[in-house]
Amino acid sequence: MVLTTQPFHPVLDLPDYLGQRAATFRFDLVDAVTGYREPINPRSDSPPTLTHNTKNTVKRSITGLQLSRADTAKFNSISSRLEPFMIIRGEQFPLGRYVPASQLRLRDTVGITSAAGFYDEGFIVDQQLDTSFGPTSTYSTEVVSSMLERLLTPLPIDFYYEPTTFTSAGTWSIGTRRGQVVETLAKDGDYLSPWFDHTSVMRFIRVFDPALAIPTFDLDAGRRVLRDRIIESDDLTEFPNRFIIIGNGTSTIENNGPVVGVADVPSSAPHSIGNRGFVIPHTETMQVTTASQAGAIARNLALVATAVEQIELTTPPDPRHDSYDVLRWQGENWLETSWTLPMIEGAVMSHVAQKAYTP
Repeated sequence: MVLTTQPFHPVLDLPDYLGQRAATFRFDLVDAVTGYREPINPRSDSPPTLTHNTKNTVKRSITGLQLSRADTAKFNSISSRLEPFMIIRGEQFPLGRYVPASQLRLRDTVGITSAAGFYDEGFIVDQQLDTSFGPTSTYSTEVVSSMLERLLTPLPIDFYYEPTTFTSAGTWSIGTRRGQVVETLAKDGDYLSPWFDHTSVMRFIRVFDPALAIPTFDLDAGRRVLRDRIIESDDLTEFPNRFIIIGNGTSTIENNGPVVGVADVPSSAPHSIGNRGFVIPHTETMQVTTASQAGAIARNLALVATAVEQIELTTPPDPRHDSYDVLRWQGENWLETSWTLPMIEGAVMSHVAQKAYTP
């Protein structure tokens, strides 16, 4: 067993001599205007599924929630919010807060039932700008964290960001989707793509090297991975091994030269320049003004931009999985990029992770 950032849980981390545990899910409807909360009971013969995918702008969604006649009458597709929980031995684990995305109403002789889908509160963020947005008029650039404050504070959400000194020169016109602005600012600020966590806080964390990180979960310990479905895949044929960022901001000259950042994938990667024998570059032009910022963004792309070697595996449901968790699997670190949780006890949780290459 290795050191992990997620502390040991006596029920979720089953010892070797136990093979099962009992859990349940609770679903609350909360009125976004009044705050009134009441439980609902989705049909268990067709349970909903919670999916988290770091590649999407809106990271989490719930699909397949089947509502009875009584619960359909409670549901308001405009003001209702869904808050699910996983409950194990009286301990309650929140699983986020969700905005209705769709509702299919079914009329029959016994009344009206419905099926509903939901997005996390990234849906609120990812709407069109109603005014243009960019650095304050006093400067041609602005610290990314300051721009995030101005962009997100008017919205009915909570957010948290780690400190950054990087700036952005980006400007966006009316009608641009706010999610696009957020994704660009995150990249400018050396952040991973943001997400809403289990407590409904939008989080911006700085890019890190998963190969050097302390794992969040040790999947090599105990009865964690179900051995009947493990899929390994790779996309090595044309995958880049050098990432280049070229600055085109309003002030793109530093030390009498162009602003350029270059980062190569680690030499231990199977598609590295040394292993492949030649360079396959990927170049992007961005509104950055310093070589250090361009280099940080290039390093971000080289570390975690896309999956090269992937693994898909299944485990018992675990509500502690969040985003960008580092998994220890067969003695190596893997960065979790997505997971799927059927919201009924007895189902299995699936995970997709990409391999982390040591420098």
